[in-house]
Amino acid sequence: MKKLNKLYRRDYQGEEVTTDLVHTGNKWQATKEFIPNSVINNQFSNQACVIGNGISRKGFNLAGIFNHFGGLLGRKKLQTYGCNALYRDHAPDFLFVSGDDSQIITEIADSGYCDNHVVYSSAPHIQYHPGKFYLIPQDPAWNAGSVATATACFDGHTKVYLIGFDGQDTAHYNYNVYAGTNGYQTATNAQADPAFLDITMKIIFDTYNDVEFVRVMPTQYASMPEAWKYCTNLRQISFRDMVLEADL
Repeated sequence: MKKLNKLYRRDYQGEEVTTDLVHTGNKWQATKEFIPNSVINNQFSNQACVIGNGISRKGFNLAGIFNHFGGLLGRKKLQTYGCNALYRDHAPDFLFVSGDDSQIITEIADSGYCDNHVVYSSAPHIQYHPGKFYLIPQDPAWNAGSVATATACFDGHTKVYLIGFDGQDTAHYNYNVYAGTNGYQTATNAQADPAFLDITMKIIFDTYNDVEFVRVMPTQYASMPEAWKYCTNLRQISFRDMVLEADL
């Protein structure tokens, strides 16, 4: 698993990615290309909301977030970071598409959505769909929810709400609101590693240890992945508390 460094966009010029690998003379020869940073994010509220696609968010009215003005001069406005098929229903400030299955990635690339929205993906998908996606900073090749959260921290947010981050405590069950649609496994035939999201999010909590993470669930006492329980910069609140705390 790739290491996640504690980096910030303010110091980021871009990065070198491998565009081709050729095996000759018992050695791998890599062709690399430097991709400059082309996203300027002048956020000033320091608050973000990362919207995952876990089934727990079904009971939350996301319109409250997308119509959020953030008070006087937008000082508390939430920047939104969304994942994969969320674009079908809402337009977050930044969308992240990732995964081994290219169906959803191709769907988004062909939809026209990328023409007037910032959509991040990994280097291979950028090559395959030129002009559609922006490079995920220091792309660790994780799931969309984790890279969206890491990028929210990378952008300098010091408080990050997490909605639809259910974890996966049952093998072969897909806790996703889009289960069974294009690019998604059915609800009862998932092949994902149940621990992968838990591990990658724990890495983010530990790396950006000065960020306050707030997991939003139907109730404050909803179950939490074991790996997250002892993260001192993570707390859990209910839907109602989210509305009050973020002034939705």
